[in-house]
Amino acid sequence: MNAPNGWRTRLAGSYWTWRAYHALVADAMAIQRPTKFRIVYDLLGRDLGIAADIGCGPGVFTRYLCTHAKRVWAADIDRDSLARVRSRHASARNLSCLVTEAGRLPFGDGTLDTILYLEILEHLKDDAGAAREVWRVLRPGGRLVLSVPVPPGEIDDEQTNPWGHKREGYQWQEIRALLEGSGFRIEKHRFAMFRFSRLGEGLVRRWRRRLHLPAPIFFAWLGYLDFLLGEKGRQEGGYLPANIVILATKLGSPSPHLGTMKLAERDLS
Repeated sequence: MNAPNGWRTRLAGSYWTWRAYHALVADAMAIQRPTKFRIVYDLLGRDLGIAADIGCGPGVFTRYLCTHAKRVWAADIDRDSLARVRSRHASARNLSCLVTEAGRLPFGDGTLDTILYLEILEHLKDDAGAAREVWRVLRPGGRLVLSVPVPPGEIDDEQTNPWGHKREGYQWQEIRALLEGSGFRIEKHRFAMFRFSRLGEGLVRRWRRRLHLPAPIFFAWLGYLDFLLGEKGRQEGGYLPANIVILATKLGSPSPHLGTMKLAERDLS
């Protein structure tokens, strides 16, 4: 590894450097912060037991999970991203990182108390199968905090972006039917990222396409203007929400026909 790349790797692996970057630059994480993140924290709560963040990406919620769970599994298909998550949370004694696909989880039946599953289903061809897989690994009564985009949105070209969006997203009735049909009870749902967040997201995309530079953070601040919109309308899904965040619990007990997969700790080494 040459010296410049070594510095970049160390900086990318520093938690506080990463946080400082996102205090200055508008990206998907910054756009979601004003409305969506506070909902996720609220629905997660504090007594998380054994938790997994499936599709954890850069590890936005990893520190919170490690603080409030007995054990945390950060799981993602991207090995490099997981390496940065581990580096940024090197002091967390209860964190393990797993390279895995979201649709085939390496956990035994009923082994997890809490699953965080943000912006995953729209990337999977078999979304119903993935929901059943989440049901399988949760204990009875276990909690799922899930988010999905709401159309209109973008569908990616599978040839150029095989991990991209397979669908625009879900209307509330669609994601509700999918989860309830997979053995979950919806406890709460909230809409997030309304018309001002969508405006900020669009401006960030245009900035990057035209200038090929990181967008300044003030584009993300547009999301705070969503709070000026009527509360009742926001709760009912008005003002063109871009996201739904859901708290659901697993009904029943593990079904024998779903089978059992042994926990495989494909930890990074």
